[in-house]
Amino acid sequence: MANFKHCISSSWKWASNYIRFSKAAIFISAFLISYIESRENLSIGGLIAYVAAMDGIQQFLAILIHHLATDRLGDFRVIILTLPCLIFGLLILWLSSLLRSQQTSNQMLYIALPVILVGLAGMQVSLGVFLRQHFEEVTIVVDETKSKREQEEEYQDIVDGCASLWSNGAGFLGKFICWTFASSLSWKQTIMVSFIEVAAAYALFICGKRFYLRIPPTGRAAVSRLKEARGLVKLIPLWLLFIPYCLVEVAGFSIFILQISMLTKYLIRKLWSSEEAMQRGARYWRMGVGMAVGFGSSLSAWLVERRRSDLIKKNPNDKEDIPMTILWLAPQFGLLGIANGLVLKGLTDFFDDRVPQSKQYFEMLFNLSLMVIGAFLNGLAVLLAPDWFGDTIDKCQLDKYLLMLAILNVAVLPLYIFLSLRFNWNVPDEVDGRDIEI
Repeated sequence: MANFKHCISSSWKWASNYIRFSKAAIFISAFLISYIESRENLSIGGLIAYVAAMDGIQQFLAILIHHLATDRLGDFRVIILTLPCLIFGLLILWLSSLLRSQQTSNQMLYIALPVILVGLAGMQVSLGVFLRQHFEEVTIVVDETKSKREQEEEYQDIVDGCASLWSNGAGFLGKFICWTFASSLSWKQTIMVSFIEVAAAYALFICGKRFYLRIPPTGRAAVSRLKEARGLVKLIPLWLLFIPYCLVEVAGFSIFILQISMLTKYLIRKLWSSEEAMQRGARYWRMGVGMAVGFGSSLSAWLVERRRSDLIKKNPNDKEDIPMTILWLAPQFGLLGIANGLVLKGLTDFFDDRVPQSKQYFEMLFNLSLMVIGAFLNGLAVLLAPDWFGDTIDKCQLDKYLLMLAILNVAVLPLYIFLSLRFNWNVPDEVDGRDIEI
């Protein structure tokens, strides 16, 4: 309890600004797809491909920015440099909403989106890491009855728990605002409020810079990092099995949101799972359970889409909401939140348990690459199965795509269990050109 209180008090000034940033940024991402849908004359398939490409580009930018933050600039400088991109992008969006010319407004949208993606990628990479660094100086009482590895894992669990308290709290607050306050605003007002909020948070963040802990960059060259990454090839077969789950994650930010169309709007929030300390062997099973829950999320989305499509056929009037509330989407978003906590955090533990300390740098690059692949495969599906994605949400056959995701996720689960138990996935460390097993 003393360690926990120390975590809270030592980082209060910074964390309060972090919450403001996270709240505003999540507020922006949740409405971006709906804003594009309202401004662009895109079919549903085109919109899904558009959003998937945006997500893939953001994850790719995050990989590049991670290298800059770790080896060149440091996390604090990355935050200082990338958050103005988010502010500037919102300013362009707001100005475009004031224009009467649709063509000029769309051109400004194409300028604003890449700038916003740079800002969001910088926030994704550096804010969480920078927050976590402020908890790592906490003094932990040494327990001589436990091994060194067990003590390190317990220490990391305490640090992760303190950081998660702030980050998950900020995430919940942002989503709550999205579904309540922001839902009653026009697009012009929504963008203006977002711009003012992020700009104010940035100013407050700058004012508190003397309180922050700044860890200098390593100065490592990209060439040496690439040479160091050669040993990670061993993990690729098992790592690729998580691509079907990443497709469900991408669908959660596109298809799941589009399913809201014509539903009666009610308050809904995402369900987050809590993280607990687990032993190394149990982490395999945690990720397997997460993949199974991801299957449940996509299966729930398929059932909702089947019912929604049937009701739309029975109620052909496009201007009226169908007798089905938005609360029908709660199970799929709740299950996706649980799967997110189990799998994405589990991927970090999966990498850390099997890779030596000298190669921990590649953890974020390795796992973000999964999301990049998932995003672009989601967009590729629009080209390969155009009959599933019609011009409007009413003419789509999204239930077939969601059923395919469910089948893929449940199909790779036995293969994941077999490969996890059958082979040793530890990556050896290299000392003077020789491999040393960890």
